[in-house]
Amino acid sequence: MPSSMTGYGRGERAVDGKKATVEIKSVNHRYLEVNVKSGARLFRLDDALRKVVKGRFTRGYFDLYVALESDKAGASAVSVNEPLLAGYMEAASQMAQRYGVPYPPRFEALVGLKDLFTFEGAEADFDLWWPVIEGALEDALVSLDAARRTEGKSITEVIGARFDAIAVMVAQIVARHDESSGERLEKLKARIVKLVGEAALDEGRLIQEVAYLVDKAAIAEEVDRLGSHLKQVESLLADDGPIGRKLEFFVQEINREVNTIGSKTSSSDATALVVEIKSELEKIREQSQNVE
Repeated sequence: MPSSMTGYGRGERAVDGKKATVEIKSVNHRYLEVNVKSGARLFRLDDALRKVVKGRFTRGYFDLYVALESDKAGASAVSVNEPLLAGYMEAASQMAQRYGVPYPPRFEALVGLKDLFTFEGAEADFDLWWPVIEGALEDALVSLDAARRTEGKSITEVIGARFDAIAVMVAQIVARHDESSGERLEKLKARIVKLVGEAALDEGRLIQEVAYLVDKAAIAEEVDRLGSHLKQVESLLADDGPIGRKLEFFVQEINREVNTIGSKTSSSDATALVVEIKSELEKIREQSQNVE
């Protein structure tokens, strides 16, 4: 069953005093994009996370958040760049003397200074943290995938019902069009007889002209192509892989055939059905934009 592009997942793992929590949310998007948010200063982490997500999904915009906790919390997890701090304090003292800037600076102001503090989680620690993060990420992705599949099932059932309704309306159009063609034939014959008289009526010539007009207004080819498209859509909706782009293509092709039929039929009932089909196709198009 196809998946939706909307969902949420969460995972949590703890190993040897290290705890990782991963939350991931996805929404519809034409392509695949992963936005990583993390307070962890682990080099290579963002690329590693994106690689895993892109290996599991094909479309969607993903917001991924990672939180790390360690038993080594506190002062031992943070070191201060003493020479740099001394330089900042000297500069602050001079600014206070010259410009009246408050001195000493508040701690929250110091926290924002680049490279003043070094946090646990440098490049050397990536290999220690990654197994924990990867486990939490896997749990989050399993949860996300389940949510996307659940919504995808609901969406495709609705889309399938709309296509079934379109198939019924196409059959009704054919019936209305055939009735209209017979009526047009009789009206045309009566009009010609009235104009030229029974004696001058060439039945063979009349048949040729009528055949030409009927052929010009025939919708058999369009109906055959519509039937083929609808069968392919039925198979597509039963597929387990990504179908969003293919579904959009079939909606476009079906709409084209329906437009052609609408231009050929003179039946008001058939025209009304064409309008209704186009309305259903627009609803399908909107829903298909959230299918992976």
